Amino acid sequence: MTKTVLLLMFLIFIFSVDAEDKSTRYRMPTCGVLSLTQACPLNYDPVCGSDGITYVNECALCVHRLQTNTDILIMKDGRC
Repeated sequence: MTKTVLLLMFLIFIFSVDAEDKSTRYRMPTCGVLSLTQACPLNYDPVCGSDGITYVNECALCVHRLQTNTDILIMKDGRC
């Protein structure tokens, strides 16, 4: 009986760790009020999007979010 309870507790722990919300690890880009015709600055400050694409800067990620109507988050600063 004790082994069964321990095994059950272990499995619950493993599944809860695996099901961790990804949004706590990623951050929302700061897009503000952005339009599709807005030009982004030309500075190279890469960010890695949750879609696996490296964007030249946060503004470029925001424009892509607008164009594709997708919810892309920033996984990390820098290249993917």
